[in-house]
Amino acid sequence: MNAPLYPQAELLQSFEQLSEQLQDLAVLLRQGDLPVWVPLTRQESELGISPREKAIQLFCDIWYQESGDGRKTRSCHGLIAADPSLIAQCHKVNDAKQRFRKAVQQIRGEAEEKSWLQALNKRDNQLREDLNVKGLGRLHLKQCYRLIPITNQHPHRVGFNWYNSGRSIKKTTVAETVRKLTRAGLDKPHIQLQLQLLNQLQANTPLAQVQQQAPLMRANLRFNESISTEDRNAMNLSLPLVFAWDSSLPFPDYNEPPLTPPVGRSRQVRRDRKIEETAFIPTLRIHRYLK
Repeated sequence: MNAPLYPQAELLQSFEQLSEQLQDLAVLLRQGDLPVWVPLTRQESELGISPREKAIQLFCDIWYQESGDGRKTRSCHGLIAADPSLIAQCHKVNDAKQRFRKAVQQIRGEAEEKSWLQALNKRDNQLREDLNVKGLGRLHLKQCYRLIPITNQHPHRVGFNWYNSGRSIKKTTVAETVRKLTRAGLDKPHIQLQLQLLNQLQANTPLAQVQQQAPLMRANLRFNESISTEDRNAMNLSLPLVFAWDSSLPFPDYNEPPLTPPVGRSRQVRRDRKIEETAFIPTLRIHRYLK
């Protein structure tokens, strides 16, 4: 039995494994001859970037641009027909991503983030150079973690739709909200005003902290012409969907939504909503429940 690795060694080893699996994936994709559809921007088309090359860069992009926001990810939908070897390699990449994420979680708190990120940035196994990607810098952990979407079936149709009405709702209390506001600074007038509003509530008043989620692409998969719900599936996509190719079937029918999400809500406000639309405590995005 192999001796367990120290957290730092496990982190570096898992990152190198991820880099190697991504390189192998890039080779298989570049050598493949099965159909691929990934929408291109006008600039990408003018530069002569092919849908296949764009797919490779999307799957292997684990850095963020120096001028960009590391909390955001670069995403794009698409459809990648895959033979068994490519399907297997995608699963290997996903396994490596999960191992790397676990290693990061284990080491956080044991060392300064900057120190271990600097170590990883020096051990990219020539992946950036092999892909000819320029102008990229530090590791983008969210892009390292996101898994390649895979289905072991050949869809009959894939409907793509933007969804930008998602919200994360977390229940909280008056006391907890007061504590958080206090930490924000009692010397600030707008904090004092919101504390006064909280003091008007009963201590057991239920509250909710609401976080608007980033727009996401939703893919609705239909696996034959039947209208049965058993032959359908839906998933959120931040990367092109890899599906098992059946040579007896045509490439899946699909629609082409805009590359950027629409502005505003994509769905009407629910009539049965339980939370006030306007934040009661704006600084913390705290809402009251409707009576």
